[in-house]
Amino acid sequence: MNRTLYVVLSIVLLIIGLVGGYFWGLTAAPVTVKTFTVPTTVTVAPGAAPPATLTVTAPPVTITAPGAAPTLSGEIPIGITIPLTGVLSTFGAQYRVVAEKAADEINAYLASLGRPWRIKLIIEDTATDPKTALDKVMALHARGVKVFIGIASSAEVAEVKQYADANKLLVISPSSTSPALAIPDMILRYTPNDLYQGKAIAKILWVRGVRYVVPMWRGDTWGDGLEKAVEDNFNKICQATGGGCGVLQGIRYDPKAVEFSVEVSRLASIVQDAVNRYGKDKVGVLLISFEEAKGIFAAAKGQPILGEVVWQGSDGTAAISPLLDPAVADFVVKVKFYNTMASPGVSPYTEKVRKWVRDALGQEPMGYTYFVYDALWTVALAIDLIGKYDGEAIKNALPLVLQHYIGASGYIQLDENGDRALGDYDIWAVVYKDGKYSWAVIGLYKGLTDSVEWYT
Repeated sequence: MNRTLYVVLSIVLLIIGLVGGYFWGLTAAPVTVKTFTVPTTVTVAPGAAPPATLTVTAPPVTITAPGAAPTLSGEIPIGITIPLTGVLSTFGAQYRVVAEKAADEINAYLASLGRPWRIKLIIEDTATDPKTALDKVMALHARGVKVFIGIASSAEVAEVKQYADANKLLVISPSSTSPALAIPDMILRYTPNDLYQGKAIAKILWVRGVRYVVPMWRGDTWGDGLEKAVEDNFNKICQATGGGCGVLQGIRYDPKAVEFSVEVSRLASIVQDAVNRYGKDKVGVLLISFEEAKGIFAAAKGQPILGEVVWQGSDGTAAISPLLDPAVADFVVKVKFYNTMASPGVSPYTEKVRKWVRDALGQEPMGYTYFVYDALWTVALAIDLIGKYDGEAIKNALPLVLQHYIGASGYIQLDENGDRALGDYDIWAVVYKDGKYSWAVIGLYKGLTDSVEWYT
Protein backbone atom coordinates (compact mmCIF):
# COMPACT_ATOMS: atom_id res chain seq x y z
CA MET A 1 0.00 0.00 0.00
CA ASN A 2 1.39 3.38 -0.99
CA ARG A 3 2.17 5.55 2.03
CA THR A 4 3.65 8.84 3.12
CA LEU A 5 7.33 9.35 2.34
CA TYR A 6 9.63 8.23 5.11
CA VAL A 7 13.31 8.03 5.88
CA VAL A 8 14.63 4.62 6.76
CA LEU A 9 18.04 5.74 7.99
CA SER A 10 16.72 6.19 11.48
CA ILE A 11 15.56 2.64 12.10
CA VAL A 12 19.12 1.60 12.79
CA LEU A 13 19.85 4.78 14.73
CA LEU A 14 16.76 4.36 16.89
CA ILE A 15 17.19 0.67 17.61
CA ILE A 16 20.98 0.65 17.92
CA GLY A 17 22.21 4.23 18.09
CA LEU A 18 19.94 5.40 20.87
CA VAL A 19 20.58 2.39 23.05
CA GLY A 20 24.28 2.74 22.33
CA GLY A 21 24.29 6.42 23.22
CA TYR A 22 23.65 8.19 19.91
CA PHE A 23 20.93 10.17 21.67
CA TRP A 24 22.18 10.34 25.21
CA GLY A 25 20.67 12.46 27.93
CA LEU A 26 22.10 11.61 31.32
CA THR A 27 25.47 10.39 32.47
CA ALA A 28 26.54 9.31 35.92
CA ALA A 29 29.35 11.81 36.19
CA PRO A 30 30.02 15.28 34.75
CA VAL A 31 31.26 15.15 31.17
CA THR A 32 32.76 17.67 28.82
CA VAL A 33 30.93 19.03 25.81
CA LYS A 34 31.43 16.82 22.76
CA THR A 35 30.74 17.68 19.16
CA PHE A 36 30.75 15.03 16.46
CA THR A 37 29.67 14.78 12.85
CA VAL A 38 27.44 12.05 11.49
CA PRO A 39 27.24 11.47 7.69
CA THR A 40 23.57 10.94 6.97
CA THR A 41 22.11 8.86 4.14
CA VAL A 42 18.40 9.22 3.60
CA THR A 43 16.27 6.78 1.62
CA VAL A 44 12.92 7.99 0.41
CA ALA A 45 10.54 5.22 -0.59
CA PRO A 46 7.12 6.06 -2.02
CA GLY A 47 6.13 2.43 -1.50
CA ALA A 48 4.16 2.25 -4.71
CA ALA A 49 4.01 -0.83 -6.86
CA PRO A 50 6.30 -1.39 -8.66
CA PRO A 51 8.76 -0.34 -5.92
CA ALA A 52 10.56 2.94 -6.46
CA THR A 53 13.45 3.97 -4.24
CA LEU A 54 15.30 7.25 -4.36
CA THR A 55 18.49 7.61 -2.31
CA VAL A 56 19.66 11.07 -1.32
CA THR A 57 22.82 11.77 0.63
CA ALA A 58 22.26 14.69 2.98
CA PRO A 59 24.96 17.02 4.37
CA PRO A 60 26.64 15.85 7.59
CA VAL A 61 24.72 16.54 10.77
CA THR A 62 26.67 18.13 13.62
CA ILE A 63 25.36 17.43 17.11
CA THR A 64 26.56 19.06 20.29
CA ALA A 65 25.74 17.28 23.54
CA PRO A 66 25.89 19.37 26.71
CA GLY A 67 27.95 17.79 29.44
CA ALA A 68 25.76 17.68 32.49
CA ALA A 69 25.24 15.55 35.54
CA PRO A 70 21.85 13.86 35.84
CA THR A 71 19.14 16.27 36.95
CA LEU A 72 16.11 14.02 36.57
CA SER A 73 14.85 11.33 38.89
CA GLY A 74 11.55 9.84 39.90
CA GLU A 75 8.36 10.25 37.85
CA ILE A 76 8.08 12.84 35.07
CA PRO A 77 4.40 13.70 34.48
CA ILE A 78 2.99 13.83 30.96
CA GLY A 79 -0.54 15.12 30.51
CA ILE A 80 -2.62 12.93 28.19
CA THR A 81 -5.53 15.28 27.54
CA ILE A 82 -7.87 13.38 25.24
CA PRO A 83 -11.59 13.26 24.32
CA LEU A 84 -12.81 10.18 26.14
CA THR A 85 -16.34 11.57 25.83
CA GLY A 86 -17.99 14.02 23.46
CA VAL A 87 -18.03 14.05 19.67
CA LEU A 88 -14.48 12.72 19.25
CA SER A 89 -14.70 9.91 21.78
CA THR A 90 -13.70 7.33 19.15
CA PHE A 91 -10.41 9.19 18.81
CA GLY A 92 -9.89 9.35 22.56
CA ALA A 93 -10.44 5.64 23.13
CA GLN A 94 -7.74 4.75 20.61
CA TYR A 95 -5.37 7.43 21.90
CA ARG A 96 -5.61 6.07 25.44
CA VAL A 97 -4.78 2.49 24.45
CA VAL A 98 -1.69 3.55 22.52
CA ALA A 99 -0.46 6.08 25.10
CA GLU A 100 -0.59 3.53 27.90
CA LYS A 101 1.20 0.87 25.85
CA ALA A 102 3.83 3.32 24.65
CA ALA A 103 4.49 4.50 28.21
CA ASP A 104 5.19 0.93 29.27
CA GLU A 105 7.68 0.58 26.41
CA ILE A 106 9.39 3.86 27.22
CA ASN A 107 9.79 3.05 30.89
CA ALA A 108 11.23 -0.36 30.05
CA TYR A 109 13.66 1.36 27.70
CA LEU A 110 14.71 3.86 30.38
CA ALA A 111 15.19 1.03 32.88
CA SER A 112 17.40 -0.82 30.40
CA LEU A 113 19.66 2.25 30.24
CA GLY A 114 19.76 2.61 34.01
CA ARG A 115 18.03 5.99 33.95
CA PRO A 116 16.81 7.18 37.37
CA TRP A 117 13.55 8.58 35.96
CA ARG A 118 10.33 7.30 34.40
CA ILE A 119 7.39 8.93 32.69
CA LYS A 120 4.00 8.97 34.39
CA LEU A 121 0.88 9.51 32.35
CA ILE A 122 -1.89 11.63 33.83
CA ILE A 123 -4.94 10.97 31.68
CA GLU A 124 -7.75 13.53 31.62
CA ASP A 125 -10.96 13.70 29.56
CA THR A 126 -11.40 16.96 27.62
CA ALA A 127 -14.92 15.89 26.55
CA THR A 128 -14.10 17.39 23.11
CA ASP A 129 -14.90 20.74 24.71
CA PRO A 130 -12.55 23.75 24.43
CA LYS A 131 -13.26 25.16 27.89
CA THR A 132 -12.89 21.76 29.52
CA ALA A 133 -9.60 21.26 27.69
CA LEU A 134 -8.24 24.55 29.03
CA ASP A 135 -9.46 23.78 32.55
CA LYS A 136 -7.69 20.41 32.46
CA VAL A 137 -4.45 21.92 31.15
CA MET A 138 -4.46 24.60 33.85
CA ALA A 139 -5.19 22.07 36.59
CA LEU A 140 -2.43 19.73 35.43
CA HIS A 141 0.02 22.60 35.08
CA ALA A 142 -0.64 23.45 38.72
CA ARG A 143 0.45 19.88 39.48
CA GLY A 144 3.73 20.34 37.64
CA VAL A 145 2.84 19.06 34.17
CA LYS A 146 4.76 20.83 31.39
CA VAL A 147 4.02 18.57 28.40
CA PHE A 148 0.58 17.71 27.03
CA ILE A 149 -0.22 15.16 24.33
CA GLY A 150 -3.55 14.41 22.73
CA ILE A 151 -5.63 17.60 22.61
CA ALA A 152 -7.61 16.45 19.62
CA SER A 153 -9.64 19.22 18.02
CA SER A 154 -8.51 22.55 16.63
CA ALA A 155 -11.12 24.36 18.72
CA GLU A 156 -9.54 22.88 21.86
CA VAL A 157 -6.03 23.73 20.70
CA ALA A 158 -7.09 27.30 19.95
CA GLU A 159 -8.51 27.58 23.47
CA VAL A 160 -5.36 26.38 25.25
CA LYS A 161 -2.87 28.11 22.96
CA GLN A 162 -2.56 31.42 24.82
CA TYR A 163 -2.11 29.71 28.19
CA ALA A 164 0.42 27.24 26.79
CA ASP A 165 2.43 29.99 25.11
CA ALA A 166 2.43 32.22 28.19
CA ASN A 167 3.60 29.40 30.47
CA LYS A 168 5.97 27.66 28.01
CA LEU A 169 3.97 24.45 28.06
CA LEU A 170 4.56 22.06 25.18
CA VAL A 171 1.37 20.81 23.53
CA ILE A 172 1.52 18.11 20.86
CA SER A 173 -1.72 17.42 19.03
CA PRO A 174 -2.06 14.32 16.87
CA SER A 175 -5.19 15.55 15.12
CA SER A 176 -5.63 19.34 15.16
CA THR A 177 -5.49 20.46 11.53
CA SER A 178 -6.91 24.00 11.21
CA PRO A 179 -4.73 26.25 9.00
CA ALA A 180 -5.56 29.13 11.36
CA LEU A 181 -3.28 27.50 13.95
CA ALA A 182 -0.32 27.14 11.59
CA ILE A 183 1.87 29.67 13.40
CA PRO A 184 5.10 29.38 15.40
CA ASP A 185 4.17 28.76 19.04
CA MET A 186 4.30 26.12 21.77
CA ILE A 187 1.90 23.91 19.81
CA LEU A 188 3.31 21.12 17.65
CA ARG A 189 1.02 19.12 15.40
CA TYR A 190 2.19 15.71 14.25
CA THR A 191 -0.38 15.75 11.44
CA PRO A 192 -0.46 17.95 8.31
CA ASN A 193 -2.72 20.99 8.50
CA ASP A 194 -5.87 21.27 6.42
CA LEU A 195 -4.29 23.19 3.57
CA TYR A 196 -3.15 19.71 2.54
CA GLN A 197 -6.42 17.96 3.38
CA GLY A 198 -8.43 20.61 1.56
CA LYS A 199 -6.46 19.89 -1.59
CA ALA A 200 -6.94 16.15 -1.12
CA ILE A 201 -10.71 16.39 -0.64
CA ALA A 202 -11.13 18.71 -3.62
CA LYS A 203 -9.25 16.29 -5.84
CA ILE A 204 -11.21 13.28 -4.58
CA LEU A 205 -14.52 15.05 -5.22
CA TRP A 206 -13.39 15.89 -8.74
CA VAL A 207 -12.22 12.35 -9.46
CA ARG A 208 -15.58 11.06 -8.23
CA GLY A 209 -17.30 13.15 -10.90
CA VAL A 210 -18.66 15.87 -8.63
CA ARG A 211 -18.73 19.26 -10.30
CA TYR A 212 -21.03 21.13 -7.91
CA VAL A 213 -20.36 20.82 -4.19
CA VAL A 214 -22.90 21.63 -1.48
CA PRO A 215 -21.04 21.96 1.83
CA MET A 216 -22.43 21.45 5.31
CA TRP A 217 -19.93 22.13 8.04
CA ARG A 218 -19.30 22.49 11.74
CA GLY A 219 -19.03 26.20 12.54
CA ASP A 220 -15.80 26.26 14.53
CA THR A 221 -12.09 26.90 13.97
CA TRP A 222 -11.58 23.51 12.36
CA GLY A 223 -14.75 23.38 10.27
CA ASP A 224 -14.42 26.91 8.92
CA GLY A 225 -10.79 26.37 7.99
CA LEU A 226 -11.33 23.06 6.24
CA GLU A 227 -14.40 24.23 4.34
CA LYS A 228 -12.45 27.21 3.02
CA ALA A 229 -9.49 25.01 2.08
CA VAL A 230 -11.72 22.63 0.11
CA GLU A 231 -13.60 25.48 -1.55
CA ASP A 232 -10.40 27.29 -2.57
CA ASN A 233 -8.85 24.14 -4.01
CA PHE A 234 -12.00 22.98 -5.78
CA ASN A 235 -12.39 26.40 -7.39
CA LYS A 236 -8.78 26.21 -8.59
CA ILE A 237 -9.55 22.93 -10.32
CA CYS A 238 -12.65 24.50 -11.87
CA GLN A 239 -10.72 27.48 -13.18
CA ALA A 240 -8.02 25.24 -14.62
CA THR A 241 -10.62 23.22 -16.53
CA GLY A 242 -12.57 26.15 -17.90
CA GLY A 243 -15.40 26.50 -15.41
CA GLY A 244 -18.81 24.86 -15.37
CA CYS A 245 -18.40 23.81 -11.76
CA GLY A 246 -17.98 25.23 -8.27
CA VAL A 247 -18.89 25.22 -4.59
CA LEU A 248 -22.48 26.28 -3.97
CA GLN A 249 -24.20 27.91 -1.00
CA GLY A 250 -23.88 25.69 2.04
CA ILE A 251 -25.01 25.16 5.62
CA ARG A 252 -22.83 26.25 8.57
CA TYR A 253 -24.22 24.73 11.76
CA ASP A 254 -23.73 25.30 15.48
CA PRO A 255 -21.12 22.85 16.90
CA LYS A 256 -23.30 22.46 20.00
CA ALA A 257 -26.36 21.38 18.02
CA VAL A 258 -27.76 17.91 18.69
CA GLU A 259 -30.79 17.99 16.38
CA PHE A 260 -30.47 18.75 12.68
CA SER A 261 -33.89 18.50 11.03
CA VAL A 262 -33.98 22.20 10.10
CA GLU A 263 -30.42 22.27 8.74
CA VAL A 264 -30.91 19.04 6.78
CA SER A 265 -34.18 20.31 5.31
CA ARG A 266 -32.34 23.39 4.04
CA LEU A 267 -29.57 21.16 2.70
CA ALA A 268 -32.11 19.05 0.81
CA SER A 269 -33.60 22.16 -0.76
CA ILE A 270 -30.21 23.37 -2.00
CA VAL A 271 -29.29 19.92 -3.32
CA GLN A 272 -32.65 19.55 -5.09
CA ASP A 273 -32.14 22.87 -6.85
CA ALA A 274 -28.61 21.87 -7.88
CA VAL A 275 -29.79 18.49 -9.17
CA ASN A 276 -32.54 20.18 -11.20
CA ARG A 277 -29.94 22.45 -12.79
CA TYR A 278 -26.96 20.16 -13.26
CA GLY A 279 -28.10 16.55 -12.80
CA LYS A 280 -27.61 14.30 -9.78
CA ASP A 281 -24.41 12.74 -11.14
CA LYS A 282 -22.63 16.10 -10.94
CA VAL A 283 -23.77 17.13 -7.45
CA GLY A 284 -22.22 16.04 -4.17
CA VAL A 285 -22.56 16.90 -0.48
CA LEU A 286 -19.44 17.77 1.53
CA LEU A 287 -20.02 17.07 5.23
CA ILE A 288 -17.38 18.46 7.60
CA SER A 289 -18.42 17.13 10.97
CA PHE A 290 -17.51 15.12 14.05
CA GLU A 291 -19.59 12.34 15.62
CA GLU A 292 -22.73 14.50 15.39
CA ALA A 293 -22.70 13.28 11.77
CA LYS A 294 -24.83 10.38 12.99
CA GLY A 295 -27.66 12.80 13.76
CA ILE A 296 -27.21 14.51 10.41
CA PHE A 297 -27.45 11.21 8.55
CA ALA A 298 -30.48 10.17 10.60
CA ALA A 299 -32.24 13.32 9.44
CA ALA A 300 -30.95 12.95 5.88
CA LYS A 301 -32.62 9.54 5.54
CA GLY A 302 -35.95 11.36 5.56
CA GLN A 303 -34.98 13.50 2.56
CA PRO A 304 -35.04 11.30 -0.59
CA ILE A 305 -32.96 13.67 -2.72
CA LEU A 306 -30.05 13.42 -0.26
CA GLY A 307 -29.84 9.70 -0.92
CA GLU A 308 -29.44 10.25 -4.66
CA VAL A 309 -26.13 12.12 -4.58
CA VAL A 310 -22.70 11.14 -3.31
CA TRP A 311 -21.36 12.44 0.00
CA GLN A 312 -17.80 13.29 0.98
CA GLY A 313 -16.42 13.57 4.51
CA SER A 314 -13.11 14.32 6.18
CA ASP A 315 -10.86 13.30 9.05
CA GLY A 316 -13.57 14.32 11.52
CA THR A 317 -15.76 11.40 10.46
CA ALA A 318 -13.18 8.85 9.28
CA ALA A 319 -13.37 5.54 11.16
CA ILE A 320 -15.77 6.81 13.85
CA SER A 321 -17.90 4.21 15.63
CA PRO A 322 -21.33 5.97 15.56
CA LEU A 323 -21.59 5.64 11.78
CA LEU A 324 -21.49 1.84 12.11
CA ASP A 325 -24.90 1.90 13.81
CA PRO A 326 -27.29 0.06 11.45
CA ALA A 327 -29.77 2.90 11.95
CA VAL A 328 -27.60 5.10 9.71
CA ALA A 329 -24.92 2.80 8.27
CA ASP A 330 -27.12 1.67 5.38
CA PHE A 331 -27.52 5.28 4.27
CA VAL A 332 -23.80 5.98 4.76
CA VAL A 333 -22.98 3.07 2.46
CA LYS A 334 -25.64 4.07 -0.08
CA VAL A 335 -24.29 7.60 -0.57
CA LYS A 336 -20.67 6.37 -0.69
CA PHE A 337 -19.56 8.59 2.17
CA TYR A 338 -15.78 8.70 1.69
CA ASN A 339 -13.54 10.23 4.34
CA THR A 340 -9.93 11.40 4.35
CA MET A 341 -7.41 11.01 7.14
CA ALA A 342 -3.66 11.58 7.14
CA SER A 343 -1.98 8.32 6.26
CA PRO A 344 0.72 7.01 8.56
CA GLY A 345 3.99 5.94 7.04
CA VAL A 346 5.13 2.36 7.28
CA SER A 347 7.81 1.19 9.69
CA PRO A 348 8.51 -1.86 11.86
CA TYR A 349 6.34 -0.25 14.55
CA THR A 350 3.20 0.39 12.49
CA GLU A 351 1.80 -3.13 12.71
CA LYS A 352 2.54 -3.31 16.43
CA VAL A 353 0.40 -0.25 17.16
CA ARG A 354 -2.30 -1.53 14.83
CA LYS A 355 -2.44 -4.79 16.79
CA TRP A 356 -2.70 -2.95 20.11
CA VAL A 357 -5.83 -1.11 18.97
CA ARG A 358 -7.42 -4.07 17.25
CA ASP A 359 -6.87 -6.31 20.28
CA ALA A 360 -8.12 -3.73 22.79
CA LEU A 361 -11.04 -2.19 20.91
CA GLY A 362 -11.77 -4.39 17.91
CA GLN A 363 -11.25 -1.37 15.66
CA GLU A 364 -8.93 -0.47 12.84
CA PRO A 365 -6.73 2.37 14.15
CA MET A 366 -7.10 5.74 12.47
CA GLY A 367 -4.00 7.50 11.21
CA TYR A 368 -3.91 9.96 14.10
CA THR A 369 -3.58 7.14 16.61
CA TYR A 370 -0.12 6.31 15.30
CA PHE A 371 0.87 9.95 15.87
CA VAL A 372 0.13 9.59 19.60
CA TYR A 373 2.70 6.80 19.83
CA ASP A 374 5.30 8.93 18.10
CA ALA A 375 4.52 12.02 20.17
CA LEU A 376 5.10 10.18 23.43
CA TRP A 377 8.27 8.46 22.29
CA THR A 378 9.87 11.59 20.81
CA VAL A 379 9.09 13.61 23.94
CA ALA A 380 10.75 10.94 26.09
CA LEU A 381 13.81 10.87 23.82
CA ALA A 382 14.04 14.67 23.91
CA ILE A 383 13.88 14.69 27.71
CA ASP A 384 16.60 12.05 27.81
CA LEU A 385 18.70 14.08 25.39
CA ILE A 386 18.59 17.38 27.30
CA GLY A 387 18.43 15.94 30.81
CA LYS A 388 15.68 18.19 32.12
CA TYR A 389 11.90 18.56 32.19
CA ASP A 390 11.21 21.92 30.60
CA GLY A 391 8.51 22.49 27.97
CA GLU A 392 10.39 25.00 25.86
CA ALA A 393 13.68 23.09 26.02
CA ILE A 394 11.92 19.87 24.99
CA LYS A 395 10.26 21.65 22.06
CA ASN A 396 13.62 23.01 20.93
CA ALA A 397 15.21 19.55 21.12
CA LEU A 398 12.49 17.76 19.17
CA PRO A 399 13.66 18.77 15.66
CA LEU A 400 16.97 17.01 16.33
CA VAL A 401 15.23 13.94 17.72
CA LEU A 402 12.82 13.81 14.77
CA GLN A 403 15.66 14.08 12.31
CA HIS A 404 16.87 10.68 13.51
CA TYR A 405 13.61 8.97 14.40
CA ILE A 406 11.35 6.52 12.65
CA GLY A 407 8.15 5.69 14.48
CA ALA A 408 4.77 4.10 13.99
CA SER A 409 3.82 6.81 11.49
CA GLY A 410 7.12 6.73 9.64
CA TYR A 411 9.38 9.74 9.29
CA ILE A 412 8.18 13.04 10.77
CA GLN A 413 9.31 16.35 9.33
CA LEU A 414 7.86 19.52 10.83
CA ASP A 415 7.53 22.79 8.93
CA GLU A 416 8.39 26.25 10.24
CA ASN A 417 5.09 26.37 12.14
CA GLY A 418 5.57 23.06 13.92
CA ASP A 419 3.11 21.15 11.71
CA ARG A 420 3.85 17.92 9.88
CA ALA A 421 5.00 18.76 6.37
CA LEU A 422 3.16 17.29 3.39
CA GLY A 423 1.30 14.01 3.56
CA ASP A 424 -0.82 11.39 1.89
CA TYR A 425 -4.42 10.71 2.92
CA ASP A 426 -6.11 7.37 3.37
CA ILE A 427 -9.66 7.24 2.03
CA TRP A 428 -12.02 5.53 4.48
CA ALA A 429 -15.52 4.20 3.84
CA VAL A 430 -18.10 2.11 5.67
CA VAL A 431 -18.52 -1.28 4.01
CA TYR A 432 -21.01 -4.10 4.57
CA LYS A 433 -19.35 -7.50 4.68
CA ASP A 434 -20.17 -10.83 6.30
CA GLY A 435 -23.38 -9.46 7.75
CA LYS A 436 -21.89 -6.44 9.51
CA TYR A 437 -20.75 -2.89 8.91
CA SER A 438 -17.11 -1.89 9.34
CA TRP A 439 -14.65 0.76 8.25
CA ALA A 440 -12.13 0.03 5.51
CA VAL A 441 -9.44 1.98 3.69
CA ILE A 442 -10.51 1.95 0.03
CA GLY A 443 -7.97 4.29 -1.51
CA LEU A 444 -5.17 6.80 -1.11
CA TYR A 445 -4.64 10.42 -2.08
CA LYS A 446 -0.97 10.96 -2.96
CA GLY A 447 0.24 14.39 -1.96
CA LEU A 448 3.34 14.52 -4.14
CA THR A 449 1.48 13.76 -7.35
CA ASP A 450 -1.95 15.17 -6.43
CA SER A 451 -3.55 11.92 -7.55
CA VAL A 452 -5.95 9.29 -6.23
CA GLU A 453 -5.41 5.53 -6.14
CA TRP A 454 -8.40 3.25 -5.50
CA TYR A 455 -7.94 -0.15 -3.88
CA THR A 456 -11.42 -1.49 -4.62
